[in-house]
Amino acid sequence: MRRLVLALVPVCLFATALAAQAEIPALEVKYVRDSEEYATIARQAYRTALAAATAGARALRKGQAWGVVLDVDETALDNSAYQLERYSYARPHDERDWNSYVARREAVAVPGVVDFVAGVRRLGGRVAWITNRDETTRDDTRANLAAVGLWSDGDRLCLLDPADTSYTKGRRRAEVASGRGRCGWEGDSVRVLAYLGDQLGDFPRSGEALPGAGDDAAFGSRFFLLPNPMYGGWTRRVTRQRP
Repeated sequence: MRRLVLALVPVCLFATALAAQAEIPALEVKYVRDSEEYATIARQAYRTALAAATAGARALRKGQAWGVVLDVDETALDNSAYQLERYSYARPHDERDWNSYVARREAVAVPGVVDFVAGVRRLGGRVAWITNRDETTRDDTRANLAAVGLWSDGDRLCLLDPADTSYTKGRRRAEVASGRGRCGWEGDSVRVLAYLGDQLGDFPRSGEALPGAGDDAAFGSRFFLLPNPMYGGWTRRVTRQRP
């Protein structure tokens, strides 16, 4: 009997540890929500991006239109509340749940983004939001951006078109730059001085006829990556290609 009790002790301790862990938010979500390190990294990225956009705007010829392109989720809007809910209820990502969350319009601004966008507007720059949220979320996305002080009626909100799988972020970036298509300011080509995102797909890639496309050296000068430890392709496979 004594041997049985001793054998059960490690099992009980393991079960207790699992139960305690279930009550603690996933560390990656807690990092985004609670750590000053995350907030500081985000503000640093936005300050660096604004400095680059300021220098770039001053170097342009007078009257040349310019702007910046931002992703929305985990770049401008912090959706860690949605991630926390998923963790708490042990639910996988689901588009209906996601769209219901978006409809609540409760996402807060990522640290640093409000000052960045305000600085771009003061300098005379334009703002395009390129996101893989779909068209059904347009009104809710615009309202949430407005609620945190990020939306202006002159902005472009470039959403995913479920009916057109070829309407990639690359196509939308090209439309912003050329002034042609749903995402562009019609008739005005725009020099994009800064791209901001939390996934590599938020930035011009090799094959796109845009400055810096596919160039790792563009990060820190024209491309600015925000941290996102909560989700991404890296959770399913090894994505690192460089030491």
